[in-house]
Amino acid sequence: MFQDTVYYNQEVKLRFMKAMHSIAKVTGRAVATAFDLSGFKSACDLGGCTGAMAYEFTKAHPGLSVTVFDLPAVVEMSERFIPPHRDDRVSFVGGDFFTDELPKADLYILARILHDWSEERVHFLLKRIADACRPGGGLLLSEIFLDEDRGGPSRGLLQALSMSVGKQRSASEYSLLLKSHGFTTMHIRHTNNLLDAMLCIKE
Repeated sequence: MFQDTVYYNQEVKLRFMKAMHSIAKVTGRAVATAFDLSGFKSACDLGGCTGAMAYEFTKAHPGLSVTVFDLPAVVEMSERFIPPHRDDRVSFVGGDFFTDELPKADLYILARILHDWSEERVHFLLKRIADACRPGGGLLLSEIFLDEDRGGPSRGLLQALSMSVGKQRSASEYSLLLKSHGFTTMHIRHTNNLLDAMLCIKE
Protein backbone atom coordinates (compact mmCIF):
# COMPACT_ATOMS: atom_id res chain seq x y z
CA MET A 1 0.00 0.00 0.00
CA PHE A 2 2.59 2.58 1.10
CA GLN A 3 4.95 1.75 -1.77
CA ASP A 4 2.23 2.67 -4.25
CA THR A 5 0.49 5.61 -2.55
CA VAL A 6 3.14 7.34 -0.43
CA TYR A 7 6.61 6.35 -1.59
CA TYR A 8 6.16 6.80 -5.34
CA ASN A 9 8.47 9.85 -5.34
CA GLN A 10 11.08 11.33 -3.02
CA GLU A 11 9.20 14.53 -2.17
CA VAL A 12 5.99 12.76 -1.12
CA LYS A 13 7.98 10.15 0.80
CA LEU A 14 9.92 12.81 2.71
CA ARG A 15 6.75 14.74 3.61
CA PHE A 16 5.15 11.56 4.92
CA MET A 17 8.24 10.63 6.93
CA LYS A 18 8.41 14.11 8.46
CA ALA A 19 4.77 13.79 9.55
CA MET A 20 5.38 10.35 11.10
CA HIS A 21 8.54 11.68 12.76
CA SER A 22 6.61 14.56 14.34
CA ILE A 23 3.92 12.26 15.72
CA ALA A 24 6.52 9.88 17.15
CA LYS A 25 8.37 12.79 18.78
CA VAL A 26 5.15 13.84 20.52
CA THR A 27 4.04 10.36 21.58
CA GLY A 28 7.31 8.45 21.92
CA ARG A 29 8.29 9.26 25.48
CA ALA A 30 4.84 8.43 26.90
CA VAL A 31 4.83 5.07 25.11
CA ALA A 32 8.46 4.25 25.91
CA THR A 33 8.01 4.92 29.63
CA ALA A 34 4.62 3.24 29.98
CA PHE A 35 6.06 -0.05 31.29
CA ASP A 36 9.07 -1.54 33.03
CA LEU A 37 10.95 -3.19 30.17
CA SER A 38 14.05 -4.18 32.13
CA GLY A 39 13.39 -7.84 31.32
CA PHE A 40 13.99 -7.21 27.60
CA LYS A 41 17.42 -6.67 26.04
CA SER A 42 16.49 -6.33 22.36
CA ALA A 43 13.46 -4.85 20.63
CA CYS A 44 12.26 -4.53 17.05
CA ASP A 45 10.12 -1.53 16.12
CA LEU A 46 8.07 -2.77 13.17
CA GLY A 47 7.26 0.05 10.77
CA GLY A 48 9.37 2.35 12.95
CA CYS A 49 9.98 4.86 10.14
CA THR A 50 12.60 7.46 11.17
CA GLY A 51 13.47 5.80 14.47
CA ALA A 52 12.06 8.64 16.60
CA MET A 53 10.14 6.16 18.75
CA ALA A 54 13.12 3.80 18.96
CA TYR A 55 15.37 6.57 20.29
CA GLU A 56 12.83 7.27 23.03
CA PHE A 57 12.92 3.60 24.03
CA THR A 58 16.71 3.51 24.29
CA LYS A 59 16.70 6.77 26.29
CA ALA A 60 14.17 5.34 28.74
CA HIS A 61 15.74 1.87 28.99
CA PRO A 62 19.56 1.87 29.15
CA GLY A 63 19.80 -1.91 28.74
CA LEU A 64 17.69 -2.04 25.58
CA SER A 65 18.79 -2.00 21.93
CA VAL A 66 16.20 -1.39 19.20
CA THR A 67 16.14 -2.43 15.55
CA VAL A 68 13.88 -0.31 13.35
CA PHE A 69 12.39 -2.50 10.62
CA ASP A 70 10.78 -0.63 7.75
CA LEU A 71 10.67 -0.58 3.98
CA PRO A 72 14.03 -0.08 2.23
CA ALA A 73 12.73 3.18 0.75
CA VAL A 74 12.26 4.47 4.30
CA VAL A 75 15.51 3.14 5.72
CA GLU A 76 17.53 4.79 2.94
CA MET A 77 16.30 8.21 4.12
CA SER A 78 16.46 7.57 7.87
CA GLU A 79 19.91 9.21 8.12
CA ARG A 80 18.19 12.58 7.66
CA PHE A 81 16.42 12.16 11.00
CA ILE A 82 19.24 10.93 13.26
CA PRO A 83 19.32 13.05 16.45
CA PRO A 84 22.42 15.16 17.22
CA HIS A 85 23.55 12.70 19.88
CA ARG A 86 23.38 9.46 17.95
CA ASP A 87 22.64 6.30 19.95
CA ASP A 88 24.38 3.25 18.52
CA ARG A 89 21.80 1.03 20.23
CA VAL A 90 19.35 2.01 17.48
CA SER A 91 19.89 0.28 14.14
CA PHE A 92 17.90 0.04 10.91
CA VAL A 93 17.02 -2.96 8.74
CA GLY A 94 15.13 -2.68 5.46
CA GLY A 95 12.29 -5.06 4.70
CA ASP A 96 8.55 -5.60 4.40
CA PHE A 97 6.95 -6.97 7.57
CA PHE A 98 4.36 -8.80 5.48
CA THR A 99 6.86 -10.72 3.35
CA ASP A 100 10.41 -10.60 4.75
CA GLU A 101 11.92 -12.37 7.74
CA LEU A 102 11.45 -10.33 10.90
CA PRO A 103 14.56 -9.47 12.93
CA LYS A 104 14.93 -11.56 16.07
CA ALA A 105 14.10 -9.66 19.27
CA ASP A 106 12.92 -10.14 22.84
CA LEU A 107 10.25 -7.49 22.33
CA TYR A 108 8.30 -6.42 19.24
CA ILE A 109 6.88 -2.90 19.08
CA LEU A 110 3.81 -2.09 16.98
CA ALA A 111 3.04 1.63 17.19
CA ARG A 112 0.23 3.01 15.03
CA ILE A 113 0.31 0.01 12.69
CA LEU A 114 -2.66 -2.30 13.23
CA HIS A 115 -5.40 0.30 12.83
CA ASP A 116 -4.24 0.93 9.25
CA TRP A 117 -4.90 -2.55 7.89
CA SER A 118 -7.77 -4.87 7.02
CA GLU A 119 -8.74 -7.65 9.43
CA GLU A 120 -7.11 -10.21 7.15
CA ARG A 121 -3.80 -8.33 7.02
CA VAL A 122 -3.84 -7.71 10.78
CA HIS A 123 -4.18 -11.43 11.50
CA PHE A 124 -1.51 -12.23 8.92
CA LEU A 125 0.95 -9.81 10.51
CA LEU A 126 0.22 -10.95 14.06
CA LYS A 127 0.76 -14.57 13.06
CA ARG A 128 4.16 -13.62 11.61
CA ILE A 129 5.10 -11.84 14.84
CA ALA A 130 3.86 -14.76 16.95
CA ASP A 131 5.97 -17.15 14.88
CA ALA A 132 9.06 -14.96 15.32
CA CYS A 133 8.55 -14.27 19.03
CA ARG A 134 9.93 -16.76 21.56
CA PRO A 135 7.75 -17.92 24.50
CA GLY A 136 8.13 -15.29 27.20
CA GLY A 137 8.94 -12.64 24.61
CA GLY A 138 6.89 -9.49 24.44
CA LEU A 139 4.70 -7.43 22.14
CA LEU A 140 4.17 -3.77 22.95
CA LEU A 141 1.17 -2.36 21.12
CA SER A 142 0.54 1.37 20.92
CA GLU A 143 -2.67 2.72 19.41
CA ILE A 144 -5.56 4.99 20.30
CA PHE A 145 -7.73 2.74 22.47
CA LEU A 146 -11.43 3.44 22.05
CA ASP A 147 -13.58 3.54 25.17
CA GLU A 148 -15.35 0.25 25.81
CA ASP A 149 -18.70 1.86 24.92
CA ARG A 150 -17.04 3.25 21.75
CA GLY A 151 -18.14 6.76 22.74
CA GLY A 152 -14.64 8.21 22.71
CA PRO A 153 -11.99 9.44 22.82
CA SER A 154 -12.75 12.01 20.16
CA ARG A 155 -9.32 11.68 18.51
CA GLY A 156 -9.97 7.99 17.91
CA LEU A 157 -13.46 8.57 16.56
CA LEU A 158 -12.28 11.32 14.23
CA GLN A 159 -9.47 9.16 12.91
CA ALA A 160 -11.92 6.31 12.34
CA LEU A 161 -14.06 8.58 10.16
CA SER A 162 -11.09 9.30 7.90
CA MET A 163 -10.16 5.65 7.35
CA SER A 164 -11.22 3.69 4.28
CA VAL A 165 -9.37 0.54 5.39
CA GLY A 166 -8.68 -0.69 8.89
CA LYS A 167 -10.45 0.14 12.15
CA GLN A 168 -10.02 1.55 15.63
CA ARG A 169 -10.47 -0.84 18.56
CA SER A 170 -10.91 -0.75 22.31
CA ALA A 171 -8.29 -2.16 24.69
CA SER A 172 -10.40 -5.27 25.28
CA GLU A 173 -10.77 -5.82 21.53
CA TYR A 174 -7.01 -5.58 21.08
CA SER A 175 -6.50 -7.98 23.99
CA LEU A 176 -8.79 -10.57 22.41
CA LEU A 177 -7.14 -10.08 19.03
CA LEU A 178 -3.67 -10.66 20.49
CA LYS A 179 -4.91 -13.56 22.61
CA SER A 180 -5.97 -15.34 19.42
CA HIS A 181 -2.30 -15.30 18.40
CA GLY A 182 -0.92 -16.56 21.70
CA PHE A 183 -0.21 -13.26 23.48
CA THR A 184 -1.46 -12.61 27.02
CA THR A 185 -2.09 -8.99 27.99
CA MET A 186 -0.11 -8.11 31.11
CA HIS A 187 -0.58 -4.35 31.37
CA ILE A 188 -2.67 -1.62 29.74
CA ARG A 189 -1.73 2.04 30.08
CA HIS A 190 -3.83 5.04 29.11
CA THR A 191 -1.01 7.55 28.79
CA ASN A 192 -2.98 10.82 28.62
CA ASN A 193 -1.03 11.42 25.41
CA LEU A 194 -2.16 10.81 21.83
CA LEU A 195 -1.42 7.07 22.03
CA ASP A 196 -2.15 4.41 24.63
CA ALA A 197 -0.10 1.28 25.22
CA MET A 198 -0.48 -2.42 25.97
CA LEU A 199 2.21 -4.92 26.94
CA CYS A 200 1.62 -8.58 26.08
CA ILE A 201 3.69 -11.71 26.65
CA LYS A 202 3.92 -14.67 24.28
CA GLU A 203 2.56 -17.85 25.84
